[in-house]
Amino acid sequence: MTEVCQVCESPRASPFVEQPPYRWARCDDCGFAWLSPMPGMDEAAGVRDAAAGRGYIDGYMGKLDSKMRRSRRRVRTLKRLMPGPRLLDVGSNIGCLVAAGAEQGLDATGVEINPVLVREARNRYPAGLFMAGAFEEADLPAGTFHGVYCSEVIEHVVDANLFLEAIVRAMASRAALYLTTPALREYTKGGDPARWRDFGAPDHKLYFSPGNIRRMLAKHGFQAIRLRFNFGRGIKLLARRARPRR
Repeated sequence: MTEVCQVCESPRASPFVEQPPYRWARCDDCGFAWLSPMPGMDEAAGVRDAAAGRGYIDGYMGKLDSKMRRSRRRVRTLKRLMPGPRLLDVGSNIGCLVAAGAEQGLDATGVEINPVLVREARNRYPAGLFMAGAFEEADLPAGTFHGVYCSEVIEHVVDANLFLEAIVRAMASRAALYLTTPALREYTKGGDPARWRDFGAPDHKLYFSPGNIRRMLAKHGFQAIRLRFNFGRGIKLLARRARPRR
């Protein structure tokens, strides 16, 4: 294979599993897994589809109270680490985290790629600021956000390095990051790949392990990376952007 690992830049990768019509590769050195071949940015635009947006809304409405309770808990955790009041939610969906941040006195902004979800968030939480579009292309003021929340988003992106570069660019010095993503181990239980869970392609494109996501974040200048217990349901972590070198 000629694909290079996004985490460690190793050219050594092997076919990992086939779930027709999709194939996955895995880095021989760090264990990072990705959809192979990786679609381009234009091909990955299906997440902007109106039907996909309505599906997310329908799913959230049945558990809105629990989503808000979780958002409030997570905002409280992140707020304790933030050096200022500006909060950014990357992949803001229908706006629960932005609303929870506003309740706790934070200046919260959400960026969401699906325009149907952005309209729902604006209608539901009109005091919030919600921006539509791919996060990597968002027109955000550089170096101004004191906390970034990114939950179940990075596994959807085509290029995790570009995505994290955009996050770092938006963050103030010593800003805090709260990130969650599914772990590869959730999908590969048992010795028979034919019995593994569906990896969710092409919506899901990347899968990390606790070790290689630490490596990825450190490469982008994050420090104090702390994994949090998550009942075996994926990766949940806190990290801090390092102070820029003078």
